Amino acid sequence: MSRVALVNALLLDPEADAPARGGLLLDGGRIAARLAEGATIEGIDAIDLGGRALSPGFLDVHYHGALVCGTPERSGAAVREAARELLRDGVTGFLPTTVAWPQPELLARVGALAEACAAEPSDGAAALGLHLEGPWISAGAAGAQPRAGIRDFDAAEAASVFDRAHGRLRMVTLAPELPGAGALLAELARRGIVAALGHSHAEVAQVDAAVERGARHVTHLWNAMGGLHHRAPGLAGAALTDDRLSCDLICDGVHVHPAAVRLAARAKRERLLLISDRVAAGAGFGAGELVDDGTALRLPDGRLAGSRLTLDHAVANAVAFGAMTRLEAVAAVSLRPARLLGIERERGTLRRGARADLVVLDAAGRAAETWLAGRRVYAAER
Repeated sequence: MSRVALVNALLLDPEADAPARGGLLLDGGRIAARLAEGATIEGIDAIDLGGRALSPGFLDVHYHGALVCGTPERSGAAVREAARELLRDGVTGFLPTTVAWPQPELLARVGALAEACAAEPSDGAAALGLHLEGPWISAGAAGAQPRAGIRDFDAAEAASVFDRAHGRLRMVTLAPELPGAGALLAELARRGIVAALGHSHAEVAQVDAAVERGARHVTHLWNAMGGLHHRAPGLAGAALTDDRLSCDLICDGVHVHPAAVRLAARAKRERLLLISDRVAAGAGFGAGELVDDGTALRLPDGRLAGSRLTLDHAVANAVAFGAMTRLEAVAAVSLRPARLLGIERERGTLRRGARADLVVLDAAGRAAETWLAGRRVYAAER
């Protein structure tokens, strides 16, 4: 059906001051109009959402899944599988995210992932581009990143990576204290790629210098960076206090304590995003076999190695932790990541003319339905 009205909904518009009862008119895969509560349009199919919440589709700018497992030749298939699986979580767009692989493997995987991003699936979340997390990060803040793949920036290697990405590299996480970081930041700025700081023990002065060179985001705030100390605030302190930087964090209550989530939300407000940093259990990616302990993914020595979080759970957690209102939490997984990527007119919004990529949430906050371009492509079993 090309024209459809979604009615009797609680609209969670991330650009509104409060949720509102009403609906949306969808036409040709886009949002055609906002409908008042109780409105009907003759001759158009109406779907009654039964008072459930309706929001823009979620966007995950940090998703590993099974993409970091298996062989490079499996990368394309892994993206397609993730695109379908993510619909169950209300995700309609994501950045396939790498780890620090040795150079030959990195080039092979970037090429395969970029090719997979080239074709937007009609039955899955859109792979919006690549997030390169490493290899240009600090070995002292590796987290679960494979240390064998961590290295200083090399301009020749970077040129090869950019060539393999074919213009589909959207974000790079780097440590600003590494030799050559200034040259890397300049190249990212020239190419319009989001420069994110992370896996770093940078001091405030180094962070400030990186921001002056174009860095504008911080990857998984609190994790894989120095702790916040009143005489040495480090990357976390700089991130919390510099309004030029947005941040994302893993809101599972394990990677970041709820009190620290509240602190981040109060400090960053509309500049705070929520991510999954989800990793598939049962397979290593060069750092060791991953174990699912029921709350997170860990290496055999107990170090955190990624989450088992979904974005709909992240939204619910942010509300339960007292860090955000429901509307703010929805914005943190829709409008805010869209703004970071410069696609807020197309995605992450309920504006007229935007893609009709939507998620219907049940009373518990779980994704009950996911819509792509005005078509319902996922419905949870009832």
